[in-house]
Amino acid sequence: MTTKYAGSEVLRMAIEIEKTGKRFYDGMAERFKDGDVQKLFRFLSQEEVRHESLFTSMLEAVETAPEKSVFDDHELALYFRSIVGDSVFPAAGKEKNVSEGIGDIHDALKKALDLEKDAILFFHEMKYHTREKDHATVEEIIEEERRHIALIVDLQQAYR
Repeated sequence: MTTKYAGSEVLRMAIEIEKTGKRFYDGMAERFKDGDVQKLFRFLSQEEVRHESLFTSMLEAVETAPEKSVFDDHELALYFRSIVGDSVFPAAGKEKNVSEGIGDIHDALKKALDLEKDAILFFHEMKYHTREKDHATVEEIIEEERRHIALIVDLQQAYR
């Protein structure tokens, strides 16, 4: 029997997801030569940095003592990867696969939206494997990701 995740552990996962998002947005900023599009993706990259900073601050405020769980870490890793694939947690050396098939700004924004949705799905599922007293921490992470979805949807409307 392994441990049920503490809020601190979920926050560490959230920080890693933000780093993946930043790499994606930085790659999109490099790919597109249009100044406005580059500016857009640089902004989204900075939003990931802001989230990483926020989650790091939250991490400093929560305790780290885990509880018992009926799941082992390997089972959970396989389960979560089956839910969100490699988009939220790309395997080592496969980060570039996240941006495959992106030809224009519309493709890029759709992929960005998919990444944010996958992150929310991941954290909704993660909540069931997190100590009850840390559910508010997971909900706060989800709310930050929801704000990104709203922002990206607004950007999609602006680029139609």
